[in-house]
Amino acid sequence: MSGRYNTKLIKTRHSYSVQEISNLLGINKKSCFRWTKVGLKVLDPTAKPLLVMGDDLKEFLDKKRAKNKVELGENEYFCFTCKKAVKAISGSEKIQMTGKKIGKQNRSQQIKTGLCEFCNKKINLFV
Repeated sequence: MSGRYNTKLIKTRHSYSVQEISNLLGINKKSCFRWTKVGLKVLDPTAKPLLVMGDDLKEFLDKKRAKNKVELGENEYFCFTCKKAVKAISGSEKIQMTGKKIGKQNRSQQIKTGLCEFCNKKINLFV
């Protein structure tokens, strides 16, 4: 799974078993058990089946998503090799039109490409 869970499906005032969480999010039950070991709060750790409140599950997934998010500054790209925000090597940047229209104003989409200043791999940014 990609880690993009639809948290809108989770009811905050509902308790979920591990099986229900795995069905709801389309993941393996082992992932849910692993989450309980790394910080997902359960109602009673000694009870079977383990129950998790919906608001705790939603909060856990939102924190997990926020931890992986990288803010980009001006003229920065995200390098998939370095896994961080980087700038392009000067002179390597190019802007190309993709041919697609975006937004309510039907603006033309552009893609900026360049080379990472650390690993020298290709980096892209949609504008």
